Amino acid sequence: MRKTVERLLKKYGTDLTLKHEEQQSTLRAFFRAVNTHSWQSLESEASLLGEVTRGQYVYLGPVDGGAQEGDTLILGGKNYLLRRAEVYYFENEPVYQWGLCVEKGVNDTWGTQS
Repeated sequence: MRKTVERLLKKYGTDLTLKHEEQQSTLRAFFRAVNTHSWQSLESEASLLGEVTRGQYVYLGPVDGGAQEGDTLILGGKNYLLRRAEVYYFENEPVYQWGLCVEKGVNDTWGTQS
């Protein structure tokens, strides 16, 4: 399964720059805005615990890409703060890494005290 995901990333992914402390590297991943079919239908309901809010981006990358919480992903001249990074497992095999990001300077106050 991991080999299949790696082939998909290589063929259909996009190049991102990963900035970890003073080091930079390029990796191939999927990166897109978090969307729902209709945000309006959700707004009239109470928020669920763990709900993903607007303004966030999903990162799907290689297991060995080295992305960690607090790192910066750079794409199209924009910097994104990696808020969360975890490895997805299938049948005890690490398959890919996923994460949630926000654009730096726009919605990056998550986890700060007001």
